[in-house]
Amino acid sequence: MFEIREITKSDTSDLIHLWRETWTATYGPSLGDDVLAKMLADLDENGTASMLPENGERGYCVTSDRRLLGSAIVLERGSTAYLWGLYVLPDRQRGGLGSALLAKVVSELKGAQSLEIRVLQTSEVAQTFYRKRGFTEVGREDSKLLGDIKTELIVMTVDVASLSAITPNADIRAS
Repeated sequence: MFEIREITKSDTSDLIHLWRETWTATYGPSLGDDVLAKMLADLDENGTASMLPENGERGYCVTSDRRLLGSAIVLERGSTAYLWGLYVLPDRQRGGLGSALLAKVVSELKGAQSLEIRVLQTSEVAQTFYRKRGFTEVGREDSKLLGDIKTELIVMTVDVASLSAITPNADIRAS
């Protein structure tokens, strides 16, 4: 049985572990070992502060037997919500946890009519995940990671009403 709940301060060390593992699988092959090392060093130095700066962001996690398996972070600004940091452990992907996290995020939105995400141009897996859920590419932008590291991101968006039809697997309980 899986549970989805809000991230709490007591999740800090588990989130860092989750992000180290997911970032290694996601960003290592895409951005290279040097960039990954800088990202992990920044995570070690700043902890969750760069992902959860507490300026209106909301975070959710999926757990099983007290083990953190995935996380998602969202920020609403007017009619648009911005999703970043949707990560699921590599060995738990393709089992519905990402969809369940996305469904939880959508169910908690207050007034946003669209949901936007940025994915690495080199991350076909992420692009496919979001396209299967109705996201469409609306642009591309260059982004700086950790100051001097540049990468191209694909901006994708979807109408929130169309996402509300996502229903989590029966083995996943949202709280």
